[in-house]
Amino acid sequence: MMWRDSVKAAREQAERDQLEAQRAAPKVNTARPQRFVFPTAATPRWTNSLGMVFVPVPGTKVLFGIWDVRVEDYRAFASANSWVDGSWRNPGFAQGEDHPVVNVTWEEANAFCAWLTRQERTAGKISASQSYWLPADAEWSVAVGLNEPGDGTPKDKDKKIPGVYPWGTAWPPPYGAGNYRKSLKVDDFDYTSPVGSFPANRYGLYDLSGNVCQWCEDEYSPGSGTRVLRGASCLSSNHHYMLSSYRFYDAPDYRDYLIGFRVVLADAASR
Repeated sequence: MMWRDSVKAAREQAERDQLEAQRAAPKVNTARPQRFVFPTAATPRWTNSLGMVFVPVPGTKVLFGIWDVRVEDYRAFASANSWVDGSWRNPGFAQGEDHPVVNVTWEEANAFCAWLTRQERTAGKISASQSYWLPADAEWSVAVGLNEPGDGTPKDKDKKIPGVYPWGTAWPPPYGAGNYRKSLKVDDFDYTSPVGSFPANRYGLYDLSGNVCQWCEDEYSPGSGTRVLRGASCLSSNHHYMLSSYRFYDAPDYRDYLIGFRVVLADAASR
């Protein structure tokens, strides 16, 4: 009998200890995380003939496309130019018209800019001194919020500002900060997402990181022949690759389902 009483007492004590431990444990929030929100400011907007929206970015002399060139924008270009490679149509996953176009080379992105410039000059939408371009590497840095030296090549500046990401200085990225690899658990997309799905930064620009890597105008280093890519993609999870100062680079004829582009509108005096 005494043995049974001691077992009962031990069990009751164990239950009391477990209850106390549960009460003392930190509460786990099982609700969906609060979506990340960038601080924003009212920014003038200009819309071109394809419905692409542009805003000024302080510290640059160009108007920045607020999102990557979309499938619907590139479709208009491809329909008017039969020579355009069709890889953009079948990246290996489903894309809507409002997703960023992918599988586009640096050369094809520049051809898009030249075509759109001709179209809109002819229509009187832009002046004879204005042109569409890929962003310069330095312009892209200003747009993402970096304070980099004015001189030096992209190679010189590559990864030189540690611990700074397009969403801030926290790692890992907060929920809703962008479209990245599923393992980071910050979004609900397997591959690309519609442009504008995540908060714009303080200049009104979307997807400066995540979704797709973006071609820039510059060579990675003088004479290298390679062109700069900025911003992480929808399959990125490595914190080095997601730094605001990280530069990818590749040949101008290279295409990949994680690569797209955005454009800027510039006056001849700024180029």
